[in-house]
Amino acid sequence: MSAPDHTRRWATFAMFFNVVAWGMSWVNVRAVLPEVGSGQLGAMRYLIASSVMLPIWLYRGRPLPARSDWPTVAALGLFGFCLYNLGINYGERTVNAGTGSMLISCIPVLVILLGVLTGREKVGLLAWLGIGLSMGGVVLTAAGSATGLTFNLGSLLILGAALCAAIQTLISKSLTQRYAAVDVTTWAVWLGTLGLLPFSHDLVGTAGRLSAIGWVHLVFLGMVPAALCYTIWSWVLVKLPITTVMSAVYAIPVFSVFFGWLILGEQPSVMTLLGGAVTLAGVAWVQTLTRRQKA
Repeated sequence: MSAPDHTRRWATFAMFFNVVAWGMSWVNVRAVLPEVGSGQLGAMRYLIASSVMLPIWLYRGRPLPARSDWPTVAALGLFGFCLYNLGINYGERTVNAGTGSMLISCIPVLVILLGVLTGREKVGLLAWLGIGLSMGGVVLTAAGSATGLTFNLGSLLILGAALCAAIQTLISKSLTQRYAAVDVTTWAVWLGTLGLLPFSHDLVGTAGRLSAIGWVHLVFLGMVPAALCYTIWSWVLVKLPITTVMSAVYAIPVFSVFFGWLILGEQPSVMTLLGGAVTLAGVAWVQTLTRRQKA
């Protein structure tokens, strides 16, 4: 009994580490986009992630999926790393961070709905209320941003990215039932990077023109939110219920606002702070309910 509890605690810690890192990544993307194109950012970020995963793959003995699983792995790379990143990078050029984080917060609802519809997950009324509370907090956070809510083509691209991420989550959970999380992430990152390359150009010239601080943001994006966090996330999805994991995703905009203020000097409004508090209350509600159900 102690071993599963111990593992659950580590998985919970890893889950919130990812939430903080992904909140930071929205700031990194905004900081580096003025220096690189949207397609270039995706390709360069995941070329770094692919390079990080290569020695790990070699050390683990060059594992590959069964031939019958290659289409599923390819779909994971396409939706989770290629289309998702193109939607985010192109969308963030015309959508402010508050709106973007609100739209991408549709991911938990999409994942949980798909889980309920397929009979894989059961969500009680109180948990739905907590999820709704978190979503309301995200809306307040976005509405309180300096430019308010903006809806345009970029908004549609980010909504499409949210759908891709929901599909990626379900595919990843399926594959990590049979393969190690690090291997699944490695294969998907490599295939996703191949899909991003046609949308980039002059990568060598862009790399040479990138400022030192731009490289700091880019390397962080490739090593932490991409390579490390997606590997951790694949493992967390196996160890914790989807309701628990997806409710935590709502806290990402809170950390995005915090790091935006800390690094980019973006001053949060009173409404943004109120939205952050409501979001965290909803997340805490769902986490508490899940622990009680486990007990």
